[in-house]
Amino acid sequence: MTTGPDSPRQRRKLAQRQAILDAALRIAEEDGWAAVTTRRVAAAVDYRQPVIYQHFTGRDELIKAIAIAGFVALTAEINALASATGPAALEQLCHRYIAFGAEQPRRYEAMFTLPSTLPFASADTPAELRASFAAIRAVVATVVPEDRADSATELLWACCHGIATLRLAGRIPADRVDEHLARVAHLWS
Repeated sequence: MTTGPDSPRQRRKLAQRQAILDAALRIAEEDGWAAVTTRRVAAAVDYRQPVIYQHFTGRDELIKAIAIAGFVALTAEINALASATGPAALEQLCHRYIAFGAEQPRRYEAMFTLPSTLPFASADTPAELRASFAAIRAVVATVVPEDRADSATELLWACCHGIATLRLAGRIPADRVDEHLARVAHLWS
């Protein structure tokens, strides 16, 4: 029996893993992250709890995998702006970033606000997180000199994250988000 990456068995395991991730995110969306337990996820996918542990060492690793998948999705959103340049591109990037957080608030929480062992800004930062930074940096680098692109990217990301987080918490009125994003995007004009 074939057990390589394209084998039916491997495809079933990957599908099972994805079903577990989807169920955990669905539970979080419905009832918050506190409701995400391995027992509840197992029940949601009609597996026994040990099956969850075949894929993840526990709840924290499950949430970490959801966060990493979120970075992949965020990178795809940003890469869709690849042909845009200048302040208009920065504003589009900010809008996409805020929309991402608004459309996927629980995933965004897993990525940025839940306690996590994911290393950021270090040598062992996962490739998926590095790719998100690189995608944002590519847009920023169309506006700022190369030697300032990293720090400008960090500042832009911090601004977008702050607005997204405050918006999700209901602390910034929706009717002022566009105004804030326009100001953020034009910091480098």
